[in-house]
Amino acid sequence: MGYNACIFAYGQTGSGKSYTMMGSAEQPGLIPRLCSSLFNRTVQEAQEGETFTVEVSYMEIYNEKVRDLLDPKGSHQALRVREHNVFGPYVDGLSRLAVASYKDIESLMSEGNKSRTVAATNMNEESSRSHAVFNIILTHTLVDLRSGTSGEKVSKLSLVDLAGSERAAKTGAAGERLKEGSNINK
Repeated sequence: MGYNACIFAYGQTGSGKSYTMMGSAEQPGLIPRLCSSLFNRTVQEAQEGETFTVEVSYMEIYNEKVRDLLDPKGSHQALRVREHNVFGPYVDGLSRLAVASYKDIESLMSEGNKSRTVAATNMNEESSRSHAVFNIILTHTLVDLRSGTSGEKVSKLSLVDLAGSERAAKTGAAGERLKEGSNINK
């Protein structure tokens, strides 16, 4: 078993959570910098008899429904959260895409971000109305060259951009925005 970690950005709407996690082209955020470093490190650490594979998934939770942001079919259907008796909770049907470079991840993040649910509120012109979870699964395979046996270490990193916590009066929310805000705060 490898290492598992979760990093999440939490705070009021408009406080810079999405910017901290994603950043911009000029100033990359935590997720792009971490992914770039991950690939640099796998190249540095690679030795004979070792391989590294990287897979990613990207989902949003909007109004209590889970949606795959990397769904190749673009179906936008709600996915079910299930629990495995050994591995714990997982999202049934969530895409796990293999990536070979940081460029692959950059392209997938860009596509996923276009699918995220955003809307204007009085506090933020383009407020994330959903929680987003970007997962990185790193598999390190070691092969004993003398005996031919192999073993794996699997590490999972979850990077979470929570939708902004908010007070309905400050955001000017009504109707659908009010319902979203209620679910975000829940």
